[in-house]
Amino acid sequence: MKISPCALATLAGAGLMYAATAPAQVDLSGQWILESTQDAVKYDEGPLTDMFAGIPVNEAGRQAGITYPGDEQQELNRQCQPWPTHYFLMGPWGGRFAAVHDADGRLVAWTVSSPAYDRLAITIWMNGHAPPPPLALHTFGGFNTGKWEGSTLVVSTSMLKDAYLERNGLPNSNQETDTFFFTRHGDEMTLMAVIDDPVYLEAPWVLARTLKLLSDGSQLSDPILYCMPAEVLAGFTDGYHSAIELPPREAQQLAFMKNRYDLPLEATLGGAQTMYPEFAKKLDKVYKPPTKYCSLYCTVQGHLLPTGPVHIQSR
Repeated sequence: MKISPCALATLAGAGLMYAATAPAQVDLSGQWILESTQDAVKYDEGPLTDMFAGIPVNEAGRQAGITYPGDEQQELNRQCQPWPTHYFLMGPWGGRFAAVHDADGRLVAWTVSSPAYDRLAITIWMNGHAPPPPLALHTFGGFNTGKWEGSTLVVSTSMLKDAYLERNGLPNSNQETDTFFFTRHGDEMTLMAVIDDPVYLEAPWVLARTLKLLSDGSQLSDPILYCMPAEVLAGFTDGYHSAIELPPREAQQLAFMKNRYDLPLEATLGGAQTMYPEFAKKLDKVYKPPTKYCSLYCTVQGHLLPTGPVHIQSR
């Protein structure tokens, strides 16, 4: 059967229209490492105790963070507890992306592994997997589905287990949902995420960072970290209990940022308003920089207060 030139033109036009509307299948395969370092203090030394500025935490989350004891992580059931998927935006790791294809060569899923035990490997389903029922098991990796929007891989995450948002005790609930946006630019990749938690956040929390591809195909130079439970120390922890921080200790902790940095509680305790530059302008009238502050190897329990512009370590 012969096809007229007009029909050929129609078919070609339809093909071009499909190509223009079909999602871009960008290859994300490879080992990606963290390149941006603007949050290095937080994922290295850890955030300051009771410092929640810039986080849209609500009152329930705030109280949980204030009463959080650092030795809670010494409980035997928590010593090897990984972080939920939002740790991709907070921890020091990138991840290895690998494509999973079916027998016909169609992309079924992406897997994203981690070089350390503290963030589990996840599977991002690309073939329309239906989510499990609400009462199904929640995990630290959650349930992840992906779709292409242009050249950006958009991943929706649900079914997360309750754990922590920050290392200073801000919690997340099992109602948290995340939306990740992975956009590749050559050997760099922008990762942005929107974290929603109706239990502990009063507004969506938006975070971003930049990853870099190890283009030579090498593995991470850092050693893979495995979880080794710590021993139970008499007089420190029995492995099953830890005390929460209650008054007057709680009041002393809350006064720490005021006494050391002259920062008002309105700023340090977070909330949606602290995410925006307008809030900083509001503080200009009441904030006065301290004349002395910690400079090096400082701890919350330390008494020395040398001069010098640096962060105070939380633990």
